[in-house]
Amino acid sequence: MSYKLKLASNLAPFSRLRDRFVTGGYGEGYAFERQLELLAGLEGLAGVALAWPCQYQDGAALKRTLERYGLALSTTDIDVYTEPCFKNGSLSNPDPQIRRLAIDRAKGAIDAALEAGSADLNLWLGHDGFDYLFQGHYHDAWKWIEEGLQEIADYNDQLPLAVEYKCKEPRAHTYLANVGKALLLVKKIDRPHLGITLDVGHSLAALENPAEAAVLALREGKLQQVHLNDNYRDWDLDLIPGAVNVWDLVEFFYWVLGGGYSGWFNIDVFPYREDGREALQRTVQVCRKCCQMADFLRQQNADQLLRQGQHLEVLRLLWDQVG
Repeated sequence: MSYKLKLASNLAPFSRLRDRFVTGGYGEGYAFERQLELLAGLEGLAGVALAWPCQYQDGAALKRTLERYGLALSTTDIDVYTEPCFKNGSLSNPDPQIRRLAIDRAKGAIDAALEAGSADLNLWLGHDGFDYLFQGHYHDAWKWIEEGLQEIADYNDQLPLAVEYKCKEPRAHTYLANVGKALLLVKKIDRPHLGITLDVGHSLAALENPAEAAVLALREGKLQQVHLNDNYRDWDLDLIPGAVNVWDLVEFFYWVLGGGYSGWFNIDVFPYREDGREALQRTVQVCRKCCQMADFLRQQNADQLLRQGQHLEVLRLLWDQVG
């Protein structure tokens, strides 16, 4: 296989995994360093995705810890969504003090991530949206999001920064809902180190074609980060990649890796009822297999077939690979 996958994961598979029904968690969970140890012991995973400040505070100390386990810090997630103070939004919050808190939080994350040796930063504006009509002041909200993100981006350009889009949850409607809005925002701010995060599950839930969404971001030079998971296109279930949409995942890898993306693929699965190690092992297996199939299509000159409108021939090639 000519494609090389840089696979990382968050620590959700080794945590308690709570939801609003089982608030105590579906599992016992492990202490932080035990979680790292378990992740490091899985073949095919080389990195970990962590959030600041809820999962680490001291970047230099984290860097030493990760070196002991042979793990890279694939990304630092800026936590502006796990505290009730952000329930009405972070960058779009009507309260200027909360907007300032969110911006300062992001700046603190940048400092810590640089010390920790993080590959980049991820910003998900989870509570920035609305549940009811006439609840949000759309003009002000988008103005504040743009101003806040620009200030964050201008704070330090030494580390790539990606904004992650999602159409819903925890809000009924999220402002940064799809790839078009995300690209419009980062293109308007226009900073070389500012891009987007494409979460495959979020793209599916937004009724997008993840491969097409990725190509749009690649064409603009703005695909900074990728998250891998799956769902039934109705909710962000964070299932194992390929559990539902196999061909979508193959097509996604075909275009993303063929388009020159060389960054991390961050696994974002929440195995509430499955063994976390087994879920990650199956994820590695599925991603490698789908990449092999995408690579095979490249070798069979699928680009030319697509240009000739021979998509049924592409499907024949794929099903022949299944055996």
